[in-house]
Amino acid sequence: MRYLVVRAALFLVPFALLMIADVPWPISLLVALAFAFAASIVFFGKLRDEAARDLQRIRQGRKREGAGPDDADIEDEALDAGAAGAAPAAGVARDADAGAVDASAARADLADAAPEAPPARQTDAADGHDASEPRP
Repeated sequence: MRYLVVRAALFLVPFALLMIADVPWPISLLVALAFAFAASIVFFGKLRDEAARDLQRIRQGRKREGAGPDDADIEDEALDAGAAGAAPAAGVARDADAGAVDASAARADLADAAPEAPPARQTDAADGHDASEPRP
C-alpha cells in the first residue's frame, strides 16, 4: 500500500508543478509518468520488493502474519462439516440475528433453487447430426 502512495505522489507532484507552470497537459502527463517510473525504479526498490512479496503471498493464498480467519475459510469449514454430517466447529455457527445463516440450511436452499440442466443432445459421432431429429 505504501508503494502505491509513493508512486502516486511521485506522479502527482511533478504533474501539478508542470500544470502550474502552464506546460500543456499531454507533455506534463508524459514527463510526470517518466519521472515517477524512473524515481520508483531507482530509489524505491525496497518498497517495490515488499509490494511484490505481498502480491505473491496473496496469489498463493497465504495470509499476512497475525491475520484472523478468512470468511471463505469459515464458510468452507461450515460446508465441509455439513457435508460430513458433523456439527460445525466452534466459531463457525453464528447467531441468526447477526445476519449469518446455518450453512447446511443455506446449502439445501441452494440445491432446491438450482435450475435443472436441459438434457444433453445426443449426436451421431460419425457425421455430427442430432440423433433425435430425422436425417435429411
